[in-house]
Amino acid sequence: MLFFSKKPKTKMRMWKLLRGNGILLFLFLTGLTVIAQAAPASWTLKGKVTDTNGKPIPGASVGVKNTSAGTLTGETGAFTLTVPENATLVISSIGFQTREIVLTSNKDLVVVLEENVKGLDEVLVIGYGTQKKGDVTAAISSVNTKNLSKQPSGNIGTMLQGQAAGVIVSAGTGNPAANPVVLVRGLNSINNSNPLYVVDGIPLGYAYDINPNDIESVSILKDASAATIYGARAAGGVIIITTKKGKTGEPRITFNSYVSLHRLNNNIDLLGKAPMNKVVKEAYANDGETPPIYVQDDSKYANSDWLGAFTKQGVEQKYDVDVAGASEKISYRLSLGHWEHSGSIINSGSKRDNVRLNTEIKLLNNRLKISPILAYTRFNNKNFGDVNGDGNAGFSPIMNVYNTLPHKRIYDAASVNGFAKPETELGSGNPVGERMLNNGSTIDDHLQFNIAADLKLWKGFSYNFTLGRNIVNTFDYTQTDPYDFGAQALVENPSRSESRGRNEFTVFTHLLNYEKQLGDHNFKAMYGFSREKSVSQGTSGAGNHLSSPLIESLSGLIIDGTGDFIRAGGWNFSSTLQSYFGRASYNYDDKYFLQASLRRDGSSRFGSLNRYGNFYSFSAGWNLHKENFFNIPWISELKPRVSYGTVGNQNVSNFQYLAKIFLAGSDPYLNYPFGSSLSQQVYVGAIAATLANNNIKWEQTATLNAGVNFGFLKGAITGSFDYFSSKTSDMLAETPIPTSSGITALPLTNIADMENKGWELTATYRPAPRAFNWDVTVNVSHSRNKIIRLGYDEGVIADGYVDFNNRGTTLTKKGEALASFYLYKTAGIFRSQAEVDAHVGKTGDPLQPNAKPGDLRFVDTNGDGALDDNDKQLMGNGLPNLDYGLTFNASYKNFDLMVFFNGKQGQKMYNGAKMFLYRFYRSADLLNAWSPSNPNGSVYRLSNADENENLRVSDYFLEDASFLRLRNLQIGYTLPQQLSSRMHLDRLRIYAGAYNLLTFTKYTGFDPDLSNTGIFSRGIDRGYYPLSRSFVFGLNVGF
Repeated sequence: MLFFSKKPKTKMRMWKLLRGNGILLFLFLTGLTVIAQAAPASWTLKGKVTDTNGKPIPGASVGVKNTSAGTLTGETGAFTLTVPENATLVISSIGFQTREIVLTSNKDLVVVLEENVKGLDEVLVIGYGTQKKGDVTAAISSVNTKNLSKQPSGNIGTMLQGQAAGVIVSAGTGNPAANPVVLVRGLNSINNSNPLYVVDGIPLGYAYDINPNDIESVSILKDASAATIYGARAAGGVIIITTKKGKTGEPRITFNSYVSLHRLNNNIDLLGKAPMNKVVKEAYANDGETPPIYVQDDSKYANSDWLGAFTKQGVEQKYDVDVAGASEKISYRLSLGHWEHSGSIINSGSKRDNVRLNTEIKLLNNRLKISPILAYTRFNNKNFGDVNGDGNAGFSPIMNVYNTLPHKRIYDAASVNGFAKPETELGSGNPVGERMLNNGSTIDDHLQFNIAADLKLWKGFSYNFTLGRNIVNTFDYTQTDPYDFGAQALVENPSRSESRGRNEFTVFTHLLNYEKQLGDHNFKAMYGFSREKSVSQGTSGAGNHLSSPLIESLSGLIIDGTGDFIRAGGWNFSSTLQSYFGRASYNYDDKYFLQASLRRDGSSRFGSLNRYGNFYSFSAGWNLHKENFFNIPWISELKPRVSYGTVGNQNVSNFQYLAKIFLAGSDPYLNYPFGSSLSQQVYVGAIAATLANNNIKWEQTATLNAGVNFGFLKGAITGSFDYFSSKTSDMLAETPIPTSSGITALPLTNIADMENKGWELTATYRPAPRAFNWDVTVNVSHSRNKIIRLGYDEGVIADGYVDFNNRGTTLTKKGEALASFYLYKTAGIFRSQAEVDAHVGKTGDPLQPNAKPGDLRFVDTNGDGALDDNDKQLMGNGLPNLDYGLTFNASYKNFDLMVFFNGKQGQKMYNGAKMFLYRFYRSADLLNAWSPSNPNGSVYRLSNADENENLRVSDYFLEDASFLRLRNLQIGYTLPQQLSSRMHLDRLRIYAGAYNLLTFTKYTGFDPDLSNTGIFSRGIDRGYYPLSRSFVFGLNVGF
C-alpha cells in the first residue's frame, strides 16, 4: 500500500514534490495526447528471411522498430507485414545476428542473417586492458548494465546485489548515507576482505562516488588468474568499472529521472502502555517484588507512539542529464547528476551531486589517442550513528526508540526546545528530542582527474600512459544543543566537534603492449610499471561549551566552568606502492588458450625485510565445441578452463612494523615531576605502546579455479560454472603478550591461515524472438571458509558482542569457520516443577539451581555436571550457504517488464534486538509468555531479576535468516518512434515500479539482510536503521 499522510504539512511537501517534478506529468500527458492522433500511412511488405547459405529461417521475428507491429516467418522463411512509411525493420532469430533495415521502397525483401558469434566476440574489460569474451580463461563476471539501469538506487554497491554469482552484498543498515558491504567469493581473511575497485583504469578503495548513470560496464575479477595483475590489493577480488563515452554521431541529450516514496518495513510488534503494564506487573509478581509506580497507576502518564514520531515517509529523487557525441577526431560526454534521499527517520538523509566530462582526442592519423577525464562529486550525509562493527557496542538510535517506555511524553510546548523531560520515575532520555537536537553531517568533495595516452607504435607494439589524481576533502561536524531529558541525558551547554581531512591519491602507469598473429597462432604480451602515493592529512577539534548555540564554529568554544574542555588533534601520514607487472597470452586457432601473469609489488606499509612481494598466475582454456570430432548440434559452446594463481592483501595500517610511542599527556602516573611542590615542573612522559616487528609481511591467497562456459540450443541457453579453492596464508592477527611487558597494544604478527571453497553457477535462457520476448538469468553461489591455523596459545578470537555487557556470541578457532556463533544450547522451556527437579548433573545436583517452571532449560553439553562456558557450542555463522539472484525481463509491443528476486539461504542471525526488546518489556511476544495459566507459552516466564539468566547468549535467540526477496518490479512503456519524433524526441519511456516489495523469511527480527557486517560480528542483529519499501515513478527521455 502506498501511504500518504493526511497532515497538512505532508500535503504541502507532496505538492512541492509534484510541482518540482512537473516535467514528469507534462511529458506523460503530452505523450497520451500524441498517441491519440491519427496513425501515419502504411503499406503491405512481403519478404523472405534466409541464412548465408540461402536456407530459409522459419520462426524469425520481423517487426517495425519501436512499434507493436510484427510477425513471424513461416516454414519457407516468408512473411507478410503491414508497415508505415519510412519504417525501420528489425529482423531477429535465435542463433543469428539481429539486422535493422530502413525501408525505402515497397519491393519484396530478401533478408540474409549471419550466424551470431557476438557472445564470444564481446569485449570484456580486464586488468590493464581488454579481452574478447571467447578468449577469457579466468573467472570473470560481466554485469548486465541494462539490468543495473533499472535498479532505483544511487549506489553501485547496492545495485550489484544478486547481479553476479559469487558477489555477496549485505546492506548492513537501511541508512541512505551508508554503503553496503560487498564480498567477492565470501570472506578470505580475518582482516579486510573488501574488493579493489578500478574506475577507468585507476585503482581505488571505493566506488560509491560514481553516478550509476555514468557506468558503461562492470567486470568482476574473481579468481587469482584474473586478479594477479593487481597483486597486493586483489585478495578480495577486483571490480572494474568503465564510464560512458561519446559515440559517433550528432550530439545526443538524454534525461533520466525518478521519484521514489519510501516507508519503513516495520516487522516488530511493540506493546502499548496498557499491555506493557500487564507484562511488567507479571514479571515483578513472579519475583515477589513491587512493580514500578508508573505501571501501578498509569493515569497520569502518556501513551506515546515513539516509533511514529521517530520515522517519516522518505522521498528519494534522482535526476541525470547528459550530452554526448563524437566526430572522427573527438568524442565527448558531459553528464550532470543529482541524487537525494530524505531518509525514513527524522533528521537523517543523504545528497550527492555529480559532474563528469569524458573526452577522447585522436591525433597523428588516429595513431595517438588522448583521453582526459574530469569528475567532481559532493556528498552531504547526515550523521546517524548506527553501531556496526566488531568489539563492544551499545544501542543504535532506532533501538533506543524501540526500548523507550510508551509512558513518556514526546513533546512539551512549555519547554525551551519543545521536547518533554520524562518524569523522574520513568528514567532518562527522549530519543526523538535527542535526535533532533544532535545535528551533524559529513561533507565530502571528491575531485578526480585522469589522463590516458594510447600510442600505436610499429609492428604490433603500442604504448599507454595513464596519470590519475584523486583528491577528497572531508568536513565532519556534530553540534548538540542543550537539553535536559534526565540525569543520564543531560547536556547543559551547546557543544561541537569538527574534523577536516584531505586525502590525495596519485598514480601513474606505463604499459607496453605487443600483439602478433602468425597464421592460426595469436600472441599478446603486456609489460607495465606503476607508482602510487597516498597522503592523508587532517585536524580535529572538540569542546563541550559553546558560548551560544547560534555559533556554528569551534571559535565559539569557551572554558568558564568545571568540566569544560577543548581538545585538538590531527594526523599526517602517507604510503607508497611501486609495482612491476606483465601478462602473456597465446591462443591457437581460437581453440587452445594459455595465459600467464606476474606482478611484483613494493609497499611502504611493510618493513625492509618483507617490503616486496611476488604474485603469479597461470590459466588455460579449450574451446572443445570447435573441434572437428565434436559434433553435438545442440551444444553451441563448451569451453573448459582451469587456473591457479596468487594474490595479496596489504590492507593494514601504516607503520605496523615500527614501535609506537604513547605520550602520557595529562596522565599523572606517566609524567615526570621535578622540583618541590611549590615550584614543581612536570614533563610529559612516554612509554612504548607497541613493539617493533620488522618481520610482518603480506597476507597471500593462492586460488585454484576450474570452470566451464557452456551454450546450448544455438545460444538460447548460455552460462558458466566454476569451482574454486583458495588458501590465505600468513594472516595478520594481534598476538597476546604478558601484561608485565607494559605494552598497551597487542602487536600484529603473521600467525593465521584459512581456506575458502565454493562454486558458482550462472545461466541465461533467451528463447527465439517472438511478439512476446522474454529472458531469464539465474546466478547461484556457495562458499565456506575454515581457519586452519591460529598460532598462539589460546588459539581463539572471541567477539560478536551484543552490547556493553560483554555478551560475546562468536568464536574464531582452528578447524572452524570464521566468526562461528558460540552459544549455550537450550532444550525448550521447563513446563513444570517436575521437569526442573529432573534437570540434574551426573552428581545428582541441580544444573540450574535458580530455575523455576517457565525458565529456559540449558544443556550440559559436556556432561561435567556444571553449566559454564565449556558447554557453549559452535552453531553456524552469518554467511549464507547459498546466495542467489533471478532476473526476468519481458517485452510486448511497447511495454517492458523486469522482475528481480534475490535471496540468501542458510545464514544464521543472532537476534540481539529481540533480546533487548524482551529485556525492556517492549515486544508483543511477551503476551505469550509461560505462566501457570498459559503453560504452553512460547516465551520463557517473565522475570525482572532473571535469576536463571534466561538472557544469557544462547540458541534461543539464534534464528534462520534465510530469505527470498522481490527486490525490484518495474513496468515501462516506450512511446512509438513515429509519435515521439513528432515531439522532437528520439525516445520517451515512462515507468513505475516497487522496490523491496515482498520478503519471504522465517526471521522474526527487523530484516534478514540487516546485521552487523564486522569480520567477527557478522550476523548479529543489534537493531539497525531498517530497510524501506518504496514505490518508484520515472522517465527516460532522449533528444
